[in-house]
Amino acid sequence: MCLFRIPQPKAQSGPPATTPRAAADVKALPTKQDVVDPDTRAGVEYGTTAKQSGEAAAKKTGTAALKIPLNTGSSGAGQGGMNV
Repeated sequence: MCLFRIPQPKAQSGPPATTPRAAADVKALPTKQDVVDPDTRAGVEYGTTAKQSGEAAAKKTGTAALKIPLNTGSSGAGQGGMNV
């Protein structure tokens, strides 16, 4: 064992060389397939029934229940306040 001798680092080998891809491994892109017939149309109906108003429509839930109704249509007489 040598006290004053520093061991020299060994050179590491490089990474292995990459091989090019073979042309047989590359697959061609798939052809387009028609999933939906372009001549057909979807049956969509808008506004076929009237909206049912009821007790559920009158009761508000969430933050809509916390709103204070303004501009209710009453005049300034009978409201009270400082300048009556």
